[in-house]
Amino acid sequence: MSKRIKHLAIIAGILVFPIFMLSGCMKEGNDTIVLPLPDGKIPYSVIPENLQDSLRLRGLTINEGLNPDTINGRFVSAPMVLHYASDNYQEAFYDLYMSFSGQTRRGMIKYYETQKREDIDGQSIMANVIGEGKDVTMYCFQNVFECNSDGDTLWRSKTATVVSGTISEEGIKDCQYAHIVLDTWALNDFYASPLSAPGTYRIWYDGDSLATRLTK
Repeated sequence: MSKRIKHLAIIAGILVFPIFMLSGCMKEGNDTIVLPLPDGKIPYSVIPENLQDSLRLRGLTINEGLNPDTINGRFVSAPMVLHYASDNYQEAFYDLYMSFSGQTRRGMIKYYETQKREDIDGQSIMANVIGEGKDVTMYCFQNVFECNSDGDTLWRSKTATVVSGTISEEGIKDCQYAHIVLDTWALNDFYASPLSAPGTYRIWYDGDSLATRLTK
């Protein structure tokens, strides 16, 4: 049997157009692609409208706006408490370490996350921040997949991540974390069975209402 190799830290970059949110346009072949103006909301091309509505109904705060304060530094959210899982997920979530850096005026930011567990890799990707003042929301795409030693893809999953809360000197108050499954593919039923279905999501919150600041 071919050896399987997990790739848990694959890019996003994040489908470029909805995340970079630059005003203007660019050429692709003979077509002109118009890049959307930022409007302080999570684009429906990132998380569809029906899923955003469902997330809100289940208690996720999405801070909207064009003037978020700069979020910078490393934070740890612990303990992570599951608030809701539409796929009936019940397993424990390890301490979540989040790093934010390089935020631009347009809201682009570099985001890195990892869990306190040796077999879970960190993911460093470009993301986007919206909000007003200290009330902010970060969102991004992530592509995760697993290959065998021959380089054949066994499964892949496209997900979105949302982090919301209020920036303070101590950390991120009322920190919430959501993971949304947007699309999946698997080589066969064996690899498909552990994957959550597209459209499912999970929402966690920090058990003491504060993702503690580790660095500035």
